[in-house]
Amino acid sequence: MARFWKHKRVGLALGSGGARGWAHLGVLQALREKNIQIECVAGTSMGAVVGAFLAAGRVEALRELAENLDWRRLRQFFWEVSLSRSGLTDGKKLLEETRQLIGVREFRELELPFRAVATDLNSGGEVVLSSGNLVQALRASLSIPGVFSPVWVGKRLLVDGGLVNPVPVNVARAMGAQVVIAVDVSQEIVPGGKPAVRKEQEPEIRRGPLLLPKEKAEEERAGPVQMMESFFADIEKKARRLRAAVAGDRPKPAMVDVLVRSVRIAEAQIARSRRQADPPEVLIEPKVGGIGTLEFQRAKEAIAAGHAAALRALD
Repeated sequence: MARFWKHKRVGLALGSGGARGWAHLGVLQALREKNIQIECVAGTSMGAVVGAFLAAGRVEALRELAENLDWRRLRQFFWEVSLSRSGLTDGKKLLEETRQLIGVREFRELELPFRAVATDLNSGGEVVLSSGNLVQALRASLSIPGVFSPVWVGKRLLVDGGLVNPVPVNVARAMGAQVVIAVDVSQEIVPGGKPAVRKEQEPEIRRGPLLLPKEKAEEERAGPVQMMESFFADIEKKARRLRAAVAGDRPKPAMVDVLVRSVRIAEAQIARSRRQADPPEVLIEPKVGGIGTLEFQRAKEAIAAGHAAALRALD
């Protein structure tokens, strides 16, 4: 194995996959344990984020964040719902938090050569970002359609690079890598769970009569409009349950979950096709199929899976 790596330029291609991309941190840990020096890195979406932190020498800062991420901190760092016309969020908070954590503004300040992959929304082509504003490039690379609004970089409107190149092996080769280690976290989409279903959509059959208008004392406090709204809301709720029971309807996942999972299914197919045409020298596939794209609070599971998969592949 030592002879295999010796005197060869090793490049890393880190794939897209949302929260599953935390597995890349476990892969980096295994590479350090094996004393494998990475000389260039290319990443798509979450792979671009981890790759940028590697290139900036700030992996430990990102790992500390990941392992201590709870719902409160998750919302502060990753989520800022602004309901822009083209996505749930425009990512301003994400940009600022990432800039502070990585401590680097421009590509030229990085310690390792790094490339981020995005998709041109107008032409549908692959865009490799290699200069200028680093954080803006990361924001473009991870712009999942419908979740994050697209980003203008120069004259191009960019979205998630996973739509065209989920695991950028070709980009690492173009950077001069003689051996490419590719990490694909897009496979095994379904095992371990189903799309999340919002609680209010779950069929809940509750027995008993309709709620009657409130008693007089309560009515005076609530007001007639609120009283009638409550009454008719209960009627509508029971009517929906009745229609569902008659039609045999099943609860449906939330819109965002449908959109994100649809994108990931497409990315998994594209990743398989591209690696058949241009296979990496080493392929690492962490078993993270049970982790949802937006379940960033499950970092420890993903990191452990990445570490285990990397050790298997490298051995």
